[in-house]
Amino acid sequence: MNNFTGSSGRAGAAALAASAAFALVIGVSGPAHAERLPFPGRGYASVGGPVAPGGLVDLTVKERPGNPRPTAVEVSSPALNDGTAMGDTGAAWVGAGRVKKGVRPGTYAVTFTLRHKDADCVGEGEEDYTCDYPAIVLRKKVTVAASEGDRDGDDRDGDDGAGFGRGVAVGAGSAVVAGGLLGAAVAWRRRRRA
Repeated sequence: MNNFTGSSGRAGAAALAASAAFALVIGVSGPAHAERLPFPGRGYASVGGPVAPGGLVDLTVKERPGNPRPTAVEVSSPALNDGTAMGDTGAAWVGAGRVKKGVRPGTYAVTFTLRHKDADCVGEGEEDYTCDYPAIVLRKKVTVAASEGDRDGDDRDGDDGAGFGRGVAVGAGSAVVAGGLLGAAVAWRRRRRA
C-alpha cells in the first residue's frame, strides 16, 4: 500500500505558494480591511450662523491630515431639514443646510458622520488598495436667531417704518406744497414789480 499523503501535501503547499507568488508578481489587488484610523475621531467642521428659521447655513467638513479622505459625509441636526447634502470639492466637503421654519431660537447640535467605505488606504505599501475604515463623528453647533417678527415678542408683520408707499405719498404731497409756495412767491413778486 502506498502512502501519498506526505508527498501530495507538500506538492499542494508548493502549488499554493506558487500561485500566491504569481498573484503578487502580476499585481492582483483586492479590498483590504483596515482595523483602525491613524487619527481616530479627528477632523475639522465648521457651521455658519446665526441664521433665522428658513434660512441657509454654510457647512464645511475636512478630514485631519493623515486620515483617509471620506467617501461620504452625512449631516444630522434637529434644527436642519432632512437630506442636507454635502459635496466633495477635492479640498473639503461643503454644503448648505436649510433651517426648519418652525424651529425656536436657540443653539442646536449638528453631527457630521464621515464615512470611509472603499477609501484609499493610508498605510505604507497599501496605496493601491481600498480600505474600509470606521466612521468619524464630528459635532458642532448652529445658532438659530429670532426672525424679524419675533424680536419684539409680538406677532406684528414687522412693519416698523412708513414703508415705500407711504414715503412716496409724503414725498408727492411735499412736492405739491413746495410747488404751490414757489408759484405763490413768483406771482407775488410779479405783482410787486408791476
